[in-house]
Amino acid sequence: MTAYRFRVKLEWDPTALWRDIIVGEDRTLAEFQAVINESMGLNQAHLWFFGVGQDYWQSSVKYQRPEEYEDLPSGEAMRWDETVYNAGETTITELARQLDLKVGDRICYLFDYGDEWRFYGILKESTDDEPGGRRPEVVNEKGDPVDQYSLDDHPQYQ
Repeated sequence: MTAYRFRVKLEWDPTALWRDIIVGEDRTLAEFQAVINESMGLNQAHLWFFGVGQDYWQSSVKYQRPEEYEDLPSGEAMRWDETVYNAGETTITELARQLDLKVGDRICYLFDYGDEWRFYGILKESTDDEPGGRRPEVVNEKGDPVDQYSLDDHPQYQ
């Protein structure tokens, strides 16, 4: 079975705060997101999505928090040029296939649409010698978690 290792970095200071997270192929993006938030010091009380590249809001593909996805009118995307998936139902392997991810490729992760905590994940490797059901796990890290509600910790307000 395959597992993926992503290096997830805070966009505003990628050398000071990052986490290496390994996630098994059949784990959902919602599970991956929960480990990102926990390890970075963020709660689960806000909207979020994964997207492609460095585009964030302009991403043509979004993997949204399940509750937000379920609230979409008629299950349709909000923009005509956007494809939206439920992150609670999409596995990490489905994301990798849909986006044709290769080692070195980047996905974006935006948490809290008001404060816009921006992260990106670089696919560092995929290995076939891990259990496919491996729960997302931080295996390496740098930097202390942020205080989500401290303006001092959010570069947008400095």
